[in-house]
Amino acid sequence: MELRQLRYFLKAKELLNFTEASKHLFITQSTLSQQIKQLEEEIGQPLFDRIGKRIALTEAGELFSFYAERSIRAAEDGKLLLEDLEGLKTGVLRIGLTWGLKSLVLSSLTLFTQTYPEVKIEVTFGTTNELMHYLEKQYIDFALTFFDGAHEENFIYKTVLISDMAFMVARDSELALLKEIRLKEIEQYRLALPVQGFSTRNFLDREFEKYNIRPNIAIETNQTSMIIDLVKKGAYQTVLTYATVHGEKDLYAIPIIDSDMKREAVIIQLKDSYLKKSVRVFVDLLMNENKDGLNTL
Repeated sequence: MELRQLRYFLKAKELLNFTEASKHLFITQSTLSQQIKQLEEEIGQPLFDRIGKRIALTEAGELFSFYAERSIRAAEDGKLLLEDLEGLKTGVLRIGLTWGLKSLVLSSLTLFTQTYPEVKIEVTFGTTNELMHYLEKQYIDFALTFFDGAHEENFIYKTVLISDMAFMVARDSELALLKEIRLKEIEQYRLALPVQGFSTRNFLDREFEKYNIRPNIAIETNQTSMIIDLVKKGAYQTVLTYATVHGEKDLYAIPIIDSDMKREAVIIQLKDSYLKKSVRVFVDLLMNENKDGLNTL
């Protein structure tokens, strides 16, 4: 039984189509079918039911997938351990990041790159749900995201900071004269907000419902940077955390005085997987850079 065969099996399990799986693996379909057949012969059980051109996982295949994933993870951990012996002179740091926390990592990324220039960095953006999925599949080393749900036992959570939400307007607008605002008063303004499904939007929707607020949502987008640009131009207003707009000098944040809306920015890692040195170093940098929190502009 080879690691290559386990990877082939897991890709076929994911796509439930030998043709598609072989394309993703850059091998021929006949090679994939042959390797899966050899694996089944070694195990002594069929892993897939072949139904015409379709395939379905058997009960044995479902059980075996757990051990296949664990074996792949152990092999990757062993590889990372050997890379760490090089003292951060090689390797890849894979960061999962939500759009709303982009500004939080910029100084840490710069310092890390200057200190360890030979370590390649890959940054993947996604929603909290997407990042959790990427973690499970080990596409990323850790996720930095807003989180306010139940902690799952197969993940490790570390709080980076807690940031208040505020009503954000253009600094050169008349609204910037306001010193504070009530949540109900936000109804009268045209808002630009993240689309539903984003953690921040889901949080806001719950708060709006809780206080019987009917927001005037004029535009929705899956790009937080676009929301910020629109607000800076005075076209719309929004409700975001101080952490999200950190460093944006053309924005003005108005405190919301009758609602305690706070977001927790957390680092999420997969439990029981090897924590490579580059992750430990970067997380320490990130925690130190943001130890005082972000509740001002």
